[in-house]
This record gives sequence, structure tokens and C-alpha cells, in this order.
Amino acid sequence: MAAARVSGRLIKLFITGDDPRSLRTVELDNRWGMAVMGRRSYFEKALAREELSRSCIYLLIRSNGTDDLPEVYVGESDDFVQRYKASPFPIAFDSFIVFTNKDDNLTRAHVKWLEREVWELLTRNEGKVQLANRATPTGSKLPEAETASMGTFLDNMIYVLEALGFAFFEDPGHTATVPPQPASVASRQPLTQSFFTSAQPRSDGHKAYLDMIGDGYVLRADSLINANPTDSLPANVRKLRAQLVTENALVPQDGCLRLTKDLAFTSPSPASALVKGRSSTGHGDWIRMADRKRLGDVLLEP
Repeated sequence: MAAARVSGRLIKLFITGDDPRSLRTVELDNRWGMAVMGRRSYFEKALAREELSRSCIYLLIRSNGTDDLPEVYVGESDDFVQRYKASPFPIAFDSFIVFTNKDDNLTRAHVKWLEREVWELLTRNEGKVQLANRATPTGSKLPEAETASMGTFLDNMIYVLEALGFAFFEDPGHTATVPPQPASVASRQPLTQSFFTSAQPRSDGHKAYLDMIGDGYVLRADSLINANPTDSLPANVRKLRAQLVTENALVPQDGCLRLTKDLAFTSPSPASALVKGRSSTGHGDWIRMADRKRLGDVLLEP
């Protein structure tokens, strides 16, 4: 009887010193490009590496921004070393990760295309990450074959980032089409539970809806948002709200504001704070639709 096929991918993580937190290089499956990553204190050491003199796309990350949301700056360069030897840093980051290739096959046009795609992914996830650079990158127009190749590169980038714990690149509005799964596989898919809360006090008609999917949360489009935030609204949620208004993702409806797109969050509290326009404990304010249990009680269930 043939052995069951083992699925998975190999990530090679090389630490360039005795300190386990030192500068690291990352390779996926030995056929993709590579990444160089580390803490801010190892930035100068990274600039000495030959690989970073090539075209690249990079992320500068401040792990604990306002209200513990990560702040990310995304950029591209045809020579990362020259870009940052004398230039000021755009944000006060505490870690960085630079994606490039083992040869010179990654061009400036490639990384400009990647920068635009990553930037757009981040803008769709403003509930779980703060985007430091708000100006839309120019991107680039690639031939069909090159676009497909860079799409694979982007998928691998996100795979590596997720594997390394940078879980803020999911697209909450994307629903993948997958073939039917055996019961044993389907049972391992993340469980989705739906919750609601009210945008206005003592109102049953102004509701917002939140899906808990695995360990993450998605505030659904068409949720109603309180139109009059109070001074207790956390600063990061206030900033997110202002961005959504600017982008016409919050539009007036029935004395409230209606959300026009899905928003992903890593915690339920910023989502309920956005809805209610004030500081909120998401574990107490979100109610499960199936049985009206509070989210905090649901999380205690076996």
C-alpha cells in the first residue's frame, strides 16, 4: 500500500551569528528568491550583504504602533544599500524584511509591480495594520508572462511572511474557489461564527456584523457605524475612521455611516470601537447571532 503523500513546504532560515535574534536569510523550497530580515540593530549589517545591491521590495515594520497595531512601510529599490546608506528612515521601525532574488532576474519593473500589489493588500487590511505610506505607488505594466511570474513571487512572499508571523496580508474580501474536500480535510477548515452589535445605544435597527474566522475577525460590509465618535475613541481607530471617510468607504445612511467594504481585524475591540464610536471591549459588546452569547463567553467554550 502506497504511503500517504505528505504536503508542506520547506523554509530555510539561516541565522548569521550566534545570537538567535541576529540577521537572518530566508529561502523557500530552494527555488524561489530570498529574503533578508532582522531587527533595527542589525540594519547596518544587512547593508553589507551583496544581495541587497539588487532590485528588491522591502517592508519596514514597527510592531507596536498605536493601540498595538503594526505600522508598515512598503517600498522598492533597484539598490537597497544605496537607498539607505545616507537617507533618513521613513518610519521608526523595529524590524525589516527585504525580498530579492539570488541573481539579477528581478528587475526594477518587477519590484515596482510588487510594491503596488503589496500596498493594495495592506490598504484592504487597515483594521489590522497601519500603512505608513499613504501615496499610491506608481506600479508598472508587465507582459502577461511576467505578470504571472510576479504573481507567483508575490504568493511566495506572503507565504513566507505568514510563516514568520507577519499575519496582516489576508484579503478579507477574497473567497477562494476550492474543490470539494474529504470530510477529514473539511473539518480542519477554520470555523466561522457570526456576531452583531449596535451602532447606537438602545437601538435594534442600527447593527454591525462581525465574523470570527479562526483566530481573526472581519467586520462585514454594510455594517452601520455610529456617526458621532466620542473623545474615548482610541487614536488608531480614529485614524482608521478618517481614512475610511476619505476613501468613501463610510457613507451616510439612516443617521449612521455604512461601511462599504469588509475590514479585517486581529482583535474584536477595535472593530466594536469603530462601530460604536467610543472605547469598547469587544469581548463584551459582540453578541453571537446563533444564541446571543457574548464573544468573551464564546471564547471560553471548549
